[in-house]
Amino acid sequence: MNPTKTLKKWKKNMNNSAVLRVLDWMKEIEIGSGDLTTENVSLYPVHVQGELVALESGIFSGKEVISALFSPAGERVKLRWNLNEGDLIHGQTVLCQIEGNGAEILKLERLVTWIVGRMSGIATATRSAVQFLEKVGKKLVPGASVSPIFEVIDRIALETGGCVSSKHGLENAIYVTQNHVKYAGGLEKALKHLQSEIGDIRKKIRFDVEVNTVDQFKEAQKLDCDAIHVVGFSSEAIRELFEHTDIVKMPILHLNTILDFQPEFYDYFFRNCAIEALTGNINLIKNLLIIQYEGESK
Repeated sequence: MNPTKTLKKWKKNMNNSAVLRVLDWMKEIEIGSGDLTTENVSLYPVHVQGELVALESGIFSGKEVISALFSPAGERVKLRWNLNEGDLIHGQTVLCQIEGNGAEILKLERLVTWIVGRMSGIATATRSAVQFLEKVGKKLVPGASVSPIFEVIDRIALETGGCVSSKHGLENAIYVTQNHVKYAGGLEKALKHLQSEIGDIRKKIRFDVEVNTVDQFKEAQKLDCDAIHVVGFSSEAIRELFEHTDIVKMPILHLNTILDFQPEFYDYFFRNCAIEALTGNINLIKNLLIIQYEGESK
């Protein structure tokens, strides 16, 4: 996916979005009623200049999220970005210059470096997985493993890295896990209940079903669902599914890491592949916010 298109889509929906709600929640948890250190090391607000610097190589992600993080400060804090979402970065790359009220900046320092590190780490790993899968004629889609709440920013990073994403959260998509199946008393019952409740809008909502065994897959492809996610299969079970099963509905294969993709999988009957470790085992890209004292802030 084109990172520029991803950026425009999220920027368009940034106001009143889940991203802003998550950022507000993060600031409430991080700062609460105030930053005791920042508010007491200086007798008055100080004007500072600074730089956000990458310490490792990777794919940058987080531009609009960080801009939104500082947006309540208005003119008191100004950001000047030196690169775009999805750009390649190296150690000592200056991501942006930051200038303004030092207290406003320092309060958010830990959130800034964590968000940029997390999002860039996901985008970097995602870009690598996308490039590998493209060589074997497959596409990367989001995995089933998500970080609740942070999923909204993780999805931006996934799309920046090239992942094909279609759903966000639990409120606008149907994804039936085996726990849902047990709760409903069986997959067929679960799907019938969903169809009954959703009614006429069924044609507009995709029904995704997760299966953990070959037998569950055989059952699922006989029922009214749009996509079947093969999750938690061993390499032997994957071979059994694709080599000894009459597949009617093309499944989405979920693997833990890209290293689990075996050579024989190249020719198997599936197009989309999810890599769970992309958002389940994140290597943050190290970065640092460095500021310089300038004088009393206006």
